[in-house]
Amino acid sequence: MLIQTDPPPAEPVTLAEAKTFLRLDHDHEDGLITMLISAARDRIETLLGVAMIEREFRYASESGTVVLPRWPVKDVQGFAPKLAVRPVAFQIGAPTTITFTAGYGPTPSDVPAPLRQAMLLLVSYGYEHRDSTDGLPLMVQALIAPYRVVTP
Repeated sequence: MLIQTDPPPAEPVTLAEAKTFLRLDHDHEDGLITMLISAARDRIETLLGVAMIEREFRYASESGTVVLPRWPVKDVQGFAPKLAVRPVAFQIGAPTTITFTAGYGPTPSDVPAPLRQAMLLLVSYGYEHRDSTDGLPLMVQALIAPYRVVTP
Protein backbone atom coordinates (compact mmCIF):
# COMPACT_ATOMS: atom_id res chain seq x y z
CA MET A 1 0.00 0.00 0.00
CA LEU A 2 1.34 3.44 -0.96
CA ILE A 3 1.16 6.18 1.66
CA GLN A 4 2.10 9.77 0.92
CA THR A 5 3.66 11.08 4.13
CA ASP A 6 2.93 14.73 3.31
CA PRO A 7 1.03 16.49 0.54
CA PRO A 8 3.11 18.13 -2.19
CA PRO A 9 4.56 21.46 -0.99
CA ALA A 10 3.14 23.05 -4.16
CA GLU A 11 0.99 22.07 -7.11
CA PRO A 12 2.63 21.86 -10.55
CA VAL A 13 0.05 24.40 -11.77
CA THR A 14 -0.85 27.50 -9.75
CA LEU A 15 -4.33 28.86 -9.23
CA ALA A 16 -3.34 31.96 -11.23
CA GLU A 17 -2.13 29.83 -14.16
CA ALA A 18 -5.33 27.79 -14.17
CA LYS A 19 -7.52 30.91 -14.03
CA THR A 20 -5.58 32.44 -16.92
CA PHE A 21 -5.98 29.22 -18.91
CA LEU A 22 -9.72 29.24 -18.13
CA ARG A 23 -9.92 32.98 -18.93
CA LEU A 24 -11.48 33.73 -15.55
CA ASP A 25 -11.10 37.08 -13.82
CA HIS A 26 -13.31 36.46 -10.78
CA ASP A 27 -12.48 34.67 -7.56
CA HIS A 28 -15.78 33.17 -6.44
CA GLU A 29 -14.84 29.73 -7.85
CA ASP A 30 -11.24 29.62 -6.59
CA GLY A 31 -12.06 26.75 -4.25
CA LEU A 32 -13.43 24.66 -7.11
CA ILE A 33 -10.47 25.44 -9.35
CA THR A 34 -8.03 24.59 -6.56
CA MET A 35 -9.79 21.24 -6.10
CA LEU A 36 -9.67 20.60 -9.88
CA ILE A 37 -5.90 21.31 -9.89
CA SER A 38 -5.32 18.81 -7.10
CA ALA A 39 -7.55 16.21 -8.75
CA ALA A 40 -5.79 16.66 -12.11
CA ARG A 41 -2.37 16.16 -10.48
CA ASP A 42 -3.56 13.11 -8.62
CA ARG A 43 -5.12 11.56 -11.73
CA ILE A 44 -2.01 12.02 -13.85
CA GLU A 45 0.29 10.82 -11.08
CA THR A 46 -1.83 7.71 -10.60
CA LEU A 47 -2.07 6.97 -14.33
CA LEU A 48 1.69 7.34 -14.87
CA GLY A 49 3.05 6.21 -11.52
CA VAL A 50 4.96 9.48 -11.15
CA ALA A 51 5.31 12.09 -8.46
CA MET A 52 5.32 15.47 -10.13
CA ILE A 53 6.45 17.51 -7.13
CA GLU A 54 9.15 15.88 -5.01
CA ARG A 55 7.93 14.39 -1.72
CA GLU A 56 8.26 11.41 0.58
CA PHE A 57 6.27 8.19 0.35
CA ARG A 58 6.03 4.95 2.31
CA TYR A 59 5.29 1.71 0.55
CA ALA A 60 4.31 -1.45 2.45
CA SER A 61 4.94 -4.64 0.57
CA GLU A 62 5.01 -8.40 0.92
CA SER A 63 8.19 -10.38 0.27
CA GLY A 64 9.50 -10.87 -3.25
CA THR A 65 10.19 -8.31 -5.94
CA VAL A 66 8.96 -4.86 -5.01
CA VAL A 67 8.58 -2.14 -7.64
CA LEU A 68 8.25 1.31 -6.10
CA PRO A 69 4.97 2.77 -7.37
CA ARG A 70 6.20 6.36 -7.93
CA TRP A 71 9.12 7.70 -9.92
CA PRO A 72 11.50 9.45 -10.58
CA VAL A 73 13.04 8.13 -7.35
CA LYS A 74 15.52 10.49 -5.69
CA ASP A 75 16.29 8.60 -2.49
CA VAL A 76 15.42 5.34 -0.78
CA GLN A 77 15.86 5.25 2.98
CA GLY A 78 18.47 2.67 3.95
CA PHE A 79 19.98 2.55 0.48
CA ALA A 80 22.54 4.74 -1.27
CA PRO A 81 20.87 7.84 -2.78
CA LYS A 82 20.47 7.36 -6.50
CA LEU A 83 18.28 9.01 -9.10
CA ALA A 84 16.18 6.48 -10.97
CA VAL A 85 14.02 7.82 -13.76
CA ARG A 86 12.12 4.60 -14.14
CA PRO A 87 10.51 2.40 -11.49
CA VAL A 88 12.93 0.98 -8.96
CA ALA A 89 12.70 -2.70 -8.06
CA PHE A 90 13.97 -4.38 -4.89
CA GLN A 91 14.17 -7.97 -3.86
CA ILE A 92 13.01 -8.32 -0.24
CA GLY A 93 12.74 -11.41 1.92
CA ALA A 94 9.94 -10.41 4.27
CA PRO A 95 7.07 -7.95 4.43
CA THR A 96 8.52 -4.49 4.87
CA THR A 97 7.85 -0.78 4.55
CA ILE A 98 10.13 1.20 2.25
CA THR A 99 10.41 4.97 2.68
CA PHE A 100 11.48 6.85 -0.44
CA THR A 101 11.48 10.28 -2.03
CA ALA A 102 10.20 10.67 -5.57
CA GLY A 103 9.43 13.55 -7.90
CA TYR A 104 10.83 15.67 -10.71
CA GLY A 105 11.87 18.34 -8.22
CA PRO A 106 10.61 20.62 -5.47
CA THR A 107 9.12 23.36 -7.68
CA PRO A 108 6.54 23.53 -10.48
CA SER A 109 9.26 24.54 -12.96
CA ASP A 110 10.89 21.11 -12.41
CA VAL A 111 7.81 19.33 -13.81
CA PRO A 112 7.94 18.64 -17.57
CA ALA A 113 5.86 21.14 -19.55
CA PRO A 114 3.69 18.46 -21.24
CA LEU A 115 2.53 17.18 -17.84
CA ARG A 116 1.71 20.72 -16.68
CA GLN A 117 -0.20 21.31 -19.94
CA ALA A 118 -2.09 18.04 -19.44
CA MET A 119 -3.06 19.24 -15.96
CA LEU A 120 -4.38 22.54 -17.35
CA LEU A 121 -6.44 20.64 -19.93
CA LEU A 122 -7.89 18.38 -17.22
CA VAL A 123 -8.73 21.40 -15.06
CA SER A 124 -10.43 23.04 -18.03
CA TYR A 125 -12.31 19.87 -18.91
CA GLY A 126 -13.43 19.40 -15.32
CA TYR A 127 -14.54 23.02 -15.09
CA GLU A 128 -16.51 22.95 -18.35
CA HIS A 129 -17.97 19.42 -17.99
CA ARG A 130 -18.76 19.16 -14.29
CA ASP A 131 -21.23 16.33 -14.72
CA SER A 132 -19.38 14.35 -17.40
CA THR A 133 -18.30 10.75 -16.95
CA ASP A 134 -16.30 10.66 -20.19
CA GLY A 135 -12.81 9.21 -20.19
CA LEU A 136 -9.52 11.06 -20.43
CA PRO A 137 -9.55 13.68 -23.23
CA LEU A 138 -7.44 12.64 -26.24
CA MET A 139 -5.08 15.61 -26.00
CA VAL A 140 -4.32 14.74 -22.36
CA GLN A 141 -3.62 11.14 -23.41
CA ALA A 142 -1.23 12.38 -26.10
CA LEU A 143 0.62 14.70 -23.73
CA ILE A 144 1.17 12.10 -21.02
CA ALA A 145 1.91 9.12 -23.32
CA PRO A 146 5.71 9.67 -23.47
CA TYR A 147 5.86 9.52 -19.65
CA ARG A 148 4.00 6.22 -19.33
CA VAL A 149 6.19 3.36 -18.14
CA VAL A 150 5.76 0.10 -20.00
CA THR A 151 6.71 -2.88 -17.86
CA PRO A 152 7.39 -6.34 -19.28
